[in-house]
Amino acid sequence: MQYRVPQFIEEESKIMGPLTVKQAIIVGLSGGLIFIMYFSFGETSMFLFLVLSGIIAGAAIAMAFLKIDGRPFTQMMTYFMNFTIMPKLYIWKRKETPVFLSVKLKTPIDMEKEKDPFKGLEQRKGKLNKLQNKIELL
Repeated sequence: MQYRVPQFIEEESKIMGPLTVKQAIIVGLSGGLIFIMYFSFGETSMFLFLVLSGIIAGAAIAMAFLKIDGRPFTQMMTYFMNFTIMPKLYIWKRKETPVFLSVKLKTPIDMEKEKDPFKGLEQRKGKLNKLQNKIELL
């Protein structure tokens, strides 16, 4: 039996025309705030109203529609705030492991053995000569 697998799960559904619910809430709240600002001080100080409404509208449009690397701007701002607030001091703590050392003291007997490193060279040379003679015979 075949079942239909839903596709495009990562996309939010468009509920209010071309806007998702989150986008509609952001645009609606910013529009309401600009509306309230106009009637509170917009008629007396138009320059201040235009500057503040431009900042609010720009931030609302960025939060509602801007995506950075496929992620919403609000999520990127959350990551940025966490990065700036969280501590950045990383301390490497070395694990304590036991270290085993072997100490071998040289005794006078061991020193006598090391005095002549070429002592057995004649014996080795003779074995090589015998081996060379065997190879030449073949």
